[in-house]
Amino acid sequence: MTHNAATPSRKPRRRGLWAPFVVLAIVALGWSIGWLWLRGQAEQRMDATAASMKTRGYDLSWKSRTFSGYPFRMDVRLTDARVAEPSGWALRAPELKGEAMAYDIGHWVVIAPAGVVMTRPINGDVAITGQALRASFAGFDQYPPRIAVEGANLTFTPAPGAAPFPLLSTALLRLRVYPGPDDQAAVQFKADGAKARFTGLLGRIAQDRTAALLWDTRLTKVGALRGTSWADAVRGWSQAGGALTVQQGKLTAGEALLEAKSGDLTVGVDGRLRGALDVAVRETPTQGETPKSPEAAAAAVAQALGQDPTLSATLRFDNGRTRLGLFDTGPSPRVY
Repeated sequence: MTHNAATPSRKPRRRGLWAPFVVLAIVALGWSIGWLWLRGQAEQRMDATAASMKTRGYDLSWKSRTFSGYPFRMDVRLTDARVAEPSGWALRAPELKGEAMAYDIGHWVVIAPAGVVMTRPINGDVAITGQALRASFAGFDQYPPRIAVEGANLTFTPAPGAAPFPLLSTALLRLRVYPGPDDQAAVQFKADGAKARFTGLLGRIAQDRTAALLWDTRLTKVGALRGTSWADAVRGWSQAGGALTVQQGKLTAGEALLEAKSGDLTVGVDGRLRGALDVAVRETPTQGETPKSPEAAAAAVAQALGQDPTLSATLRFDNGRTRLGLFDTGPSPRVY
């Protein structure tokens, strides 16, 4: 008889246990290299953009720049950032924080924690501060790119010696710019809870009341809106036949209302708006109050006769003046 000894057990292989960790390490290493490459690309593009703008008379500069956000974001922090165009318009910020997801580097959200300062070529600086001020930029392969600006509880403070600014404060501000088909673009502006210092017709209607503003328009021939400065760009756009088609415009202040229903506008060689809008005006004075403007008087008379106290008229911008029907209400708005 023979004795069958038990087969000795083999030592378990540990290769299968380590395999997932090895794969994870390889993926992490590859992602780290990719993030560093994206950081280098972002840095090179910013430098190239700044250099290109400088050759055309623009300025894009900053005092210091810091990248962070690894592993899933690309964050950049700029101090004393400034962007300016040749005619003198400029924005500068003590601090800007930008953020993009690593898998969508073409979509940036920028925050200005300490607000910004807007420089006007003739009228001087205006400090814009508030609870929140941010902007979103995307679609850089289109013209114009998609831009969205939002602000909460903003105040607009002119520098000492600077000219007044039309807006004093807003509870909410939104500005959107995005491209459309057939060489068009849309511009939408909204401000709620606004205290304003308007002139002309808008000033007569808003007076010292809290107002809400809405402006929605379409631009044609937007591809021609290019130039060495804002004024040159608008001139070239106008010469190419560019126009603004108003979709909706509204100023509401208490019981007062100015609503633009439709119309097409252009910009004259003097930089002021030209064209006509079909508008509705309603301004209901409180009991015992005398209407402060021709359009308010017309609305008050209609109300006294038991009719709809809304005046429908044509608002014309011509020869540098704004006319509501037969009434001259002030200068035409200036674009540049």
